Amino acid sequence: MSNDAIKTSDVTLATLVEAVHERLQALPGDDRGGYVGSALPALNRVLGRIQSEGLAEGQLFCDWGSGLGEVCATAALNGFSPVGIEIQGELVDSARLLAASLGLPSVFAKGTFLQPGDEDLADRAGGHTQLEFNSSAWDELELAPADCHVVFGYPWPNEEAFLEDVFARHASPGTLLVTFHASDYVLVQRKVSDRKDPITLGWM
Repeated sequence: MSNDAIKTSDVTLATLVEAVHERLQALPGDDRGGYVGSALPALNRVLGRIQSEGLAEGQLFCDWGSGLGEVCATAALNGFSPVGIEIQGELVDSARLLAASLGLPSVFAKGTFLQPGDEDLADRAGGHTQLEFNSSAWDELELAPADCHVVFGYPWPNEEAFLEDVFARHASPGTLLVTFHASDYVLVQRKVSDRKDPITLGWM
């Protein structure tokens, strides 16, 4: 990647960060207080590396819990085709407005990334996940979890195993799981077979 490309990406990312901040401030107080965003510079760096090294088997990127849509926007900046699933309708509306205002291609659906039959995983979900078991969001997107090439999640503390269990159950072999953690760590894992445990590629 050339220095010019890096400079352009940085400027675009700065614009995105500012737009997300403005969108966050426009949310009602209750929604704003419960919102947690990812560290976009760290995520941008990792998604750029995934693209430059050809680690993903395709370009369909899905954010499981897409919030304001800033992760999907970052994915779009890196050439992915992003979709997001979010349980809070106010955040879905705001994410659509953010994508439209920046001219970034992203599609969002209200609902949950969980599928009917995932109830047995609930005991690993900690106390934060709003568990709803339906496929309406996937139906709206006209997709299934197995269609995605890169999945992103930002697990609450103690929910990492739950998210990995859902990913291992539904993702296709070869799919990447990208998760954000404290101190700007981004973990990338690949599902290598239909076995239930994904294989770690490493911290990036």
